[in-house]
Amino acid sequence: MTSRTKATGQYPKLPILVLLSVLFTLALTFVTLEIPYVIGNILRTYFPDIHPVVEPQLVEEFLNSVRPLGYACLAAVLALVIVGFVKGKKRLSSIGSIVFFLPTFGYFAVSMFFLAGVGILRILWMPFLDSSLNLLRLGDIVLLPYMVMAYPLAGALGPMGTSVKLIIGNPMATIAIGLGIFIFILGTFAWFRGRMEGRKIFDFWIYKYSRHPQYFGFLLWSYGIMLLASLAPVPMGGQNPGASLTWLIPALIIICIALLEEIKMAKMFGKSYLNYRDNSPFMLPLPRALSRLLTWPNRLLLKKDFPERRKEVLYTFIIYFVILVLLSAVVAALTGPLWMVS
Repeated sequence: MTSRTKATGQYPKLPILVLLSVLFTLALTFVTLEIPYVIGNILRTYFPDIHPVVEPQLVEEFLNSVRPLGYACLAAVLALVIVGFVKGKKRLSSIGSIVFFLPTFGYFAVSMFFLAGVGILRILWMPFLDSSLNLLRLGDIVLLPYMVMAYPLAGALGPMGTSVKLIIGNPMATIAIGLGIFIFILGTFAWFRGRMEGRKIFDFWIYKYSRHPQYFGFLLWSYGIMLLASLAPVPMGGQNPGASLTWLIPALIIICIALLEEIKMAKMFGKSYLNYRDNSPFMLPLPRALSRLLTWPNRLLLKKDFPERRKEVLYTFIIYFVILVLLSAVVAALTGPLWMVS
């Protein structure tokens, strides 16, 4: 009788949970995809198109005027992230991650001048653009899935290699965005359900297969956005500098925020949470050998798979950032710019 009553009482909640999860995800998607277009049209009044060939002096004058602001913005964002890691304030690090990724949407404001309209958000990346080195390619290791399929196909297509973006790039980005949104909805649904049931540790349903399904969904979704941005055409013969590094850094920050949460949960619930952590994947199910390979740098330098103190989370970020940037430098040296096979 008790079991039946409990089950009956739960069913009316399911449609509400599904509706809340879908509405929350759709609202988030709308805000991050549609609003940049609206803001871009407004900002273009103040930051109009400048033809880099016809008006190179105006371009140089504008860049010189905004360059100090760009460096200051980058320093402020990095300070937010570092303070968040050291103090265990995940909200600060989350804000820093989102702000750093936000300029990616500047690529979708197709304009002659790369800082026109919403593209002015890319002022945050000015320090990377100022360098004679193509620093924005120092995240290209994350583009390997696309490159593995795109480069051979581009060679096979010959002069038609420009269609690779349509054949592989856009579909891959669309699948990543769709799958990310779907996983985010599942995670949000499970989170709402866990909260309504008063659970302390969410170890059911999708949380059995990912301890952080919402973060994982966001990473997939933002990966698709990054790939679209990296393949976006630049008018008037310009070159797209890519967006791999600007995805890699926020992705590492998000992963480290998840690690901060785990440290907090382990302190709050002790062995109960540690048992859950030992029996459920971090982000997605992986073969044990691959999982151990991914955590090998931490075991080598920190003597443990997962950080147990806040400062160790910062060390983890630095360790993996250096490794991935070095691998990206190799990838960038061995491959041409992504726009050449787009």
